[in-house]
Amino acid sequence: MEPWNATWRTRALPELAARDWDLLVIGGGICGAGILREAARRGWRCLLLEQRDFAWGTSSRSSKMVHGGLRYVAKGQLGLTRDSVRERQRLLGEAPGLVEPLSFVMPHYRGGFPGPKVFGGLLSLYDALAGKRNHLFYPLQQLRYLAPGIREDGLLGGTRFFDAVTDDARLVQRVLGEARAEGGEALNGMRVVELLREAGRVVGVLAEDIEPRQPAPGPIACASRALVASARCAAATCCCRAGACRWRMPSALCTRPMGARYSSSPGRARR
Repeated sequence: MEPWNATWRTRALPELAARDWDLLVIGGGICGAGILREAARRGWRCLLLEQRDFAWGTSSRSSKMVHGGLRYVAKGQLGLTRDSVRERQRLLGEAPGLVEPLSFVMPHYRGGFPGPKVFGGLLSLYDALAGKRNHLFYPLQQLRYLAPGIREDGLLGGTRFFDAVTDDARLVQRVLGEARAEGGEALNGMRVVELLREAGRVVGVLAEDIEPRQPAPGPIACASRALVASARCAAATCCCRAGACRWRMPSALCTRPMGARYSSSPGRARR
């Protein structure tokens, strides 16, 4: 795999723009990076365009938490919790050093809610969904060493449990690197300004290179059989207003133009 730097970008940009892509992804946050990686793993010819830098928006300004959604258990959303904790465990196993365990202590005071038994039962279910016991109750004598200086008036003890934390911007870079290793490509500094259509169907985008260069290049046309706008950006709004959106997802707008059908099995997109 070639070095991913400014020299490569300048040389590769005309060649990448000339290709006919199976999928164009607009937005270089964690959602766009994940879509690019999964498409590349299926053998699709896919390109990601980001108008600023990768992880410029929410993906570098998150809570940094990789959590299993403990509050989902309290709401009875067990299926969502199961998927979240298993994804957390998978990331802990796949990205050590980038995704790390993070411990929390819930103090229990006399008359307070939730008490040790209620909270312990909640965490037992949480851990069962993850397939790993990951909590322990500490009585007051032991909690003093674990959390020195904690207010002790009415304190019964505390429960320690774990989730995970990550460097969100580095995680995006990691996923983009894996996507490129699988054959996908990604360019930043590329602003999508227009959708290209043939016979009423979206068949690509017109993008401009906003990196400062002399002479300034003109708009670049990128052809594609499918388009995904993975961020709340001007391009996503453009897609929606143009009627290109077939599905709505949280923070994602997707299209399937030209009859492309998505498949979970390896291989190219079927048409």
